[in-house]
Amino acid sequence: MPKTGKTAIASAPAPAGKPVATRKPPAKKAALCDIADTLYRVALDACKEHRRYAELVKWKGSDSEQKAARSAVRACDEVLDEAVDLYEVACLGESNHADDAWWHRANMVWRTAREYLTHHAASNRLTRGGNDHSRAELVELSIEYELEASAILRLRHAVDSYKAARPEAG
Repeated sequence: MPKTGKTAIASAPAPAGKPVATRKPPAKKAALCDIADTLYRVALDACKEHRRYAELVKWKGSDSEQKAARSAVRACDEVLDEAVDLYEVACLGESNHADDAWWHRANMVWRTAREYLTHHAASNRLTRGGNDHSRAELVELSIEYELEASAILRLRHAVDSYKAARPEAG
C-alpha cells in the first residue's frame, strides 16, 4: 500500500543536505482582508457581466450571444452568492477592523450584493409561474425587476468605493 500524508513525508528520502519534514504546517486561515478582496473581485465581475448582457439586449445581439451572456451572468451570480456567504462567515470571528476604511466598504459590498441576490431570487421566483400572470403579479414582477436593477447599480457603486479604499485589491 502506498504511503500517504505524514508517513510519506517522514519516510521519503531527503535530498542531500536537506532535513526531512515530519509534518505539514497548519493551514493558514485566510485574512479577512483577503476574503474581502475576493468578494470585491467577484462582485466586480458580476457587474461587468450584467452590463455586457444588458448591452447585448439593447443592441439586439444574436440569440446565441445573448444565451452565452445569460449563462455567464448566472455563473457570476452563483460565485457572488458563495463569496457573500464566505465573507459573512469570515466576519463572524473578526471584530478588530472597525477603524479600517476597507472594512466599512467591504461591508457595503457585502450588503449590496446580498440585496441584489435577494431581488434577483424574487424575480426568478415570480417568473417561474409561466405566462399566465395576473395583473398584480405583473406589477410585482415589474417592481422586483426595478429593485434588482437598482441593487446591481448600488453594487457597482460599492465596488468602486472599495476599489478607492483598497486599490491593491485588483
